[in-house]
Amino acid sequence: MPTSTRDRFLIALSKFLGVSPSQPNPVLALAVCPEWLFIETLNEVLEGESLRLDLEKFNRLMLNCGRRMATSHFFDFFFAGVGSIEKFEAAVESYRKKAVWLYGNFRYAYRLLAAASKADFDAELARAERVDPADYEAREPFDDIEAIDLEDLDLLGYISSSKIRDFDLAVSLLDQLGAASDVEAALSSLGAERRQKASNALAEHGFRLADSEKSMGREGLDELRRAARAKLDELVKRQDAAIAIGKRNTHRYLSLPHLDVYVATSMREKKDFASQHKFIRGVFSNASVSPLKLRFFDPTLSYVDDRITKGLIEMLMLLRAQVTIYNAGVDDTFGKDSEVAATLAQGKPVIVYADNEKRAKMFRVDHPLGLQISVNTGVAHGIIVVKTPEECAEMLRKVILRELDFEIVHEGGNYKLRETTTGSVVRVVSDDPFLTHSFWTYYHRQLS
Repeated sequence: MPTSTRDRFLIALSKFLGVSPSQPNPVLALAVCPEWLFIETLNEVLEGESLRLDLEKFNRLMLNCGRRMATSHFFDFFFAGVGSIEKFEAAVESYRKKAVWLYGNFRYAYRLLAAASKADFDAELARAERVDPADYEAREPFDDIEAIDLEDLDLLGYISSSKIRDFDLAVSLLDQLGAASDVEAALSSLGAERRQKASNALAEHGFRLADSEKSMGREGLDELRRAARAKLDELVKRQDAAIAIGKRNTHRYLSLPHLDVYVATSMREKKDFASQHKFIRGVFSNASVSPLKLRFFDPTLSYVDDRITKGLIEMLMLLRAQVTIYNAGVDDTFGKDSEVAATLAQGKPVIVYADNEKRAKMFRVDHPLGLQISVNTGVAHGIIVVKTPEECAEMLRKVILRELDFEIVHEGGNYKLRETTTGSVVRVVSDDPFLTHSFWTYYHRQLS
């Protein structure tokens, strides 16, 4: 652990320039000028425990290290008033966090920011500055979307629709049996497979189809037909009403001027619709989020009856949203995985909700979607993993308002920008100079 001001300054300077600070002689790793000249400049900056760092001395250091000289607004933003080694180290860390967050590369960040005009410099850094919550709180309330009864949410699903169709066929079969002169013969003529399918469809809604007329009786069959028909009519009526609301909501989503959040999920069973809706309500009604009046796409309240149209709409919502929330659930699916990958590839943040420790660890450490390259910038983006709806709401607010807190750690040959609350790695920079050079050379070549 370095103790002298000189050693600490050289390590911090190495980090600032994107050079590994573990070199046995940092001066040789940093300087392109004669060693004596670098030391001479260094001695002008260091004065005991104090630093005499101004723009002129800073630019002499940059020149001696083979870097371009910085503008006054660059120096003033990051290093004005830095008079101690502690303040210099803190200033370097502040710069590095912004460099990794915005550009995924220390050297490129300096090359761009150090020579940028004041207007361009301010515009670049504004992308990492905090947003005033008043900008969101001044909006009109987001109450355009109609509610659907919790018990009817699953009626929008393709699996539930398939089950209702099967139930309809089974009820039609009961009508045929009721019209038959010989029910016993009619039952036998169905065949074991068809009879079992009808029996399963009826059982799904609490009815039992007997194996023969003797065990059921003509009156029993008529009663079963009436009860099943009434249940079917009720279900179809409820489904038609839910679908009508879902379609209207879909058109409302399409006409929203802007969308803040896309919620990615997969819903198959009735419990999936209920748990997803409860999760979404929990996040967006949370006291840390609700004042922002965020516009969010709730898939439990949207309906499209065509697979291709549904895919196009969801991709449009994904493209327009600032953030994607991914409800991991028990199993991963191709649809959810592709939506997460598409979000990261756009350079947008993803929050993954995994409600148990094993799943959370898998997404934070092992999942292949844990790191994706933004096609626009080449920056490696990671996901934020949360374990409760309350934590999800907290992170969503921080993402929207750019209030995330970070630390830079060096692990396994990489610099990782880690979000401090969840421990999630959101950016990565390799410390391998050849890999870094090769990556950015080919990346920029692909863009040209």
